[in-house]
Amino acid sequence: MAEREEISRGLAKGRSAREIAATLGRSPSTIAREVARNGGRTAYRAAMADHRAYQRARRPKFAKLARNPLLRVLVEEKLAVCWTVL
Repeated sequence: MAEREEISRGLAKGRSAREIAATLGRSPSTIAREVARNGGRTAYRAAMADHRAYQRARRPKFAKLARNPLLRVLVEEKLAVCWTVL
């Protein structure tokens, strides 16, 4: 939310996506996509963008280990013996 607020303030000041990105330590394309996805330069609002991001992320997602009991058992066994892949 804090980064979205900074984007909103930057847009209100007429700053470019490149300037806003430099302030946030993000790629300019990331900022441009965020703005385009949430109403564009004139309609971007941080609270609404944050709400929409939360809505897009909300979907039934089950962890891979919960969906695959055999994989879960294998991972548990390997963790028990401190096994890693490097």
